[in-house]
Amino acid sequence: MKVYLLFSPISGESLHKKYLDKIINSNEFSGSKIYSSYLTYLLNATNQGKCLKEITIAMEFFDKDSSFNPAEDTTVRSHTYTLRKKLQNYYYNEGKDDKYRLKIPKGHYNTQFVTSAAGRSGSGKILRWSVKHYQLLIILVLIGCVAFLWIRNRTILNRLNKYQIVKETDSIWHDYLESDLPILIVAGDHFFFDDYSTDYNDMVSIRYGKINSPEDFEKLKSQFPGDHIRPTEEPYFPYHSIWSLPPILSMLNSVGQKPVMRRSSTIGPQILGEYNIIYLGSIKTLYILRHTLSKSHLSYEILPHKVIYTPKDSSESQVFRTSLHSVGPNEDLVIAVKLSGPTGNAIFMIASYHSLGAPEIVNYLINENTRLHVENTFMEKYGRMPQFFEILFRVTGIDKTAYNTEILVFNEIVEK
Repeated sequence: MKVYLLFSPISGESLHKKYLDKIINSNEFSGSKIYSSYLTYLLNATNQGKCLKEITIAMEFFDKDSSFNPAEDTTVRSHTYTLRKKLQNYYYNEGKDDKYRLKIPKGHYNTQFVTSAAGRSGSGKILRWSVKHYQLLIILVLIGCVAFLWIRNRTILNRLNKYQIVKETDSIWHDYLESDLPILIVAGDHFFFDDYSTDYNDMVSIRYGKINSPEDFEKLKSQFPGDHIRPTEEPYFPYHSIWSLPPILSMLNSVGQKPVMRRSSTIGPQILGEYNIIYLGSIKTLYILRHTLSKSHLSYEILPHKVIYTPKDSSESQVFRTSLHSVGPNEDLVIAVKLSGPTGNAIFMIASYHSLGAPEIVNYLINENTRLHVENTFMEKYGRMPQFFEILFRVTGIDKTAYNTEILVFNEIVEK
């Protein structure tokens, strides 16, 4: 394991250029012109003494205009996230023996060269020589300051831990609690459409169980070309989505994460790689996210309600069914699938047929005791908790109150 000195900058443009050229000519960067150019831009801007901000980079490098809004456009953050990943891969492989390493510190855009353990010896001699010439009083003052800061830091951490719901290193949620990428919470909204009613002499909004996407709506419209039906402008959120939100928001807020929120009917394919995503809601309202389930071994049908599990390298499937919703005793099937997105980001979907299931499983995966039960279940099978996984739950309860939760299927999802 290598040790890095985090505050050992190197100087000299020629030395910077030497290491930059080595990086951008590597296998990791040679086929990525955009990231080679972006890294060069960040290094040159740092050498020129610029204090780089997101809006500055957006306008100077990505040719955005003055209307650029960082809250809506994640171009700079998503490219910087990928650039850090590429640098990490480079130093893990071709650059593992480099004396100096180029870093982009988390939360900043200015670059920094740091020395690896190979350069530690010379720096240590200088440091030891300098320490010998400090006055004893200065040393005591420094020790006192360090002790004060350490005690203060421990006090603050102890206070924060009281409010932290899940540790940032938790094996299920760490992608979100330690996220460099912005977090997007997608709330599933039902598809409604408007049609003219002769009974009411006005347009009325209709929810039809077989129409769960714009594609379904276009097929319906083609069957009745004379009707003036149109998608409803206002969204409609089922209990699945709304009741699942509070525990997720509380968990993220406890570590200072401020997620963006969107409804599922507005999500396009370009967004899938720009955020770490959490979907909450009905299986019927997955919309474009339903295509990402192809990475798992689970599929579903809406009418009748059933989830099909097809094990890897097997043509035989298991079918799990649940009845339509009733006001009395209910069973619900819940899909909890965490996948790798198109840029290595995380996409976590928690979806159920009825309003009973999704909120219960969100709480199940956040509550310490039940979350550890899930992690231990995977540990027994794999010896670890996988980063990406699929779980099918059956939740039993009365109306919207659950009293039993069962794991039916659980597997690691391995990228092909």
